[in-house]
Amino acid sequence: MANGTHKEGFWRRVLWATLPLLVWIVHFAFSYGLAAAQCSPVGMRPGGPDRLVLAASTLGAFALCALLAWRACHVLGGQDGAAGLADRVALLLAVLALIAIAWGGLPLLLVGGCA
Repeated sequence: MANGTHKEGFWRRVLWATLPLLVWIVHFAFSYGLAAAQCSPVGMRPGGPDRLVLAASTLGAFALCALLAWRACHVLGGQDGAAGLADRVALLLAVLALIAIAWGGLPLLLVGGCA
């Protein structure tokens, strides 16, 4: 096995394991950035942040992390107990990201307007 092939496999496993957290980070930055921009004096919207866009981004991120969790479960179930560390970490981080997206998205959807 060539040295470059080994490195590609390593980075692919690292990306696979951390992808749920990357989804959460993008969702968090987009949601709170949008809310802050739409509640600033320059971009003030009547009625507060656009709840439809926030709900769509939250549901999209939640669905993507649920898909990643399902895929990790499928990979773990198909290996007859010989799952690698990256596969186990991917499942754990996908569940953690699901909780974080739900927790972070809930206040955005419940806020009635800009204070």
